Amino acid sequence: MKPASLLRTLLLLLTLSTIYGCQSAVTDEVSNSVELSFDTTSINVPVHELPELEEFLASVEPADRQVEWERVQTSAFSSPTGVIYGDIRYNCGTKLCDHLWLQIKDDQRRTFDLPASNASIFVNHAFSPKETYLALLLGRNEGTELVRHQLLILRTDEFRAAAVQGEPVALSEQAVSSDFAFPILDLEWMDDQTLKIAIPDTEDKTRTLLLRVS
Repeated sequence: MKPASLLRTLLLLLTLSTIYGCQSAVTDEVSNSVELSFDTTSINVPVHELPELEEFLASVEPADRQVEWERVQTSAFSSPTGVIYGDIRYNCGTKLCDHLWLQIKDDQRRTFDLPASNASIFVNHAFSPKETYLALLLGRNEGTELVRHQLLILRTDEFRAAAVQGEPVALSEQAVSSDFAFPILDLEWMDDQTLKIAIPDTEDKTRTLLLRVS
């Protein structure tokens, strides 16, 4: 083969390699998605539909990005009427992660990034009778057998944190604060705006708090 022909062939191969390499990189980037698994099915949510997670991954050094991606964890459940909720945990350390909550309703996807309650574990959830509110129980294990909790209540229509009041005021505020002040042993909706929680009182007794949400 003549030198000129060889040079043209090499340039063509280099060009094709560059083009297909770029296409492959774009495809890999777009195909990155978070999987929400249920008993009989699963849903894949592209990262570009999760702006908070996408922003976090973009802030990580490229050399560490794959490691952070592999640390992402998920939990998912659905409401009695079929609305899907996902807990996407990222920026994970040894035990604890930040949380990004996702709601999928009528093909509309909304996210709620936990502003103050990061570095916790998801423990339990409960819907109010009309699904107006979603109570989320988060825990923090500080290396002992005692796990302290925080209660987060979301308005499902707007997917934002609800206002909570109760008596006594100090204990009610502690229950929903990010201080993880005490264990919450049980939670039960009495009606669509009243949540009953049980907290330790003495070593062998519990105390009941009634929280009103709006």
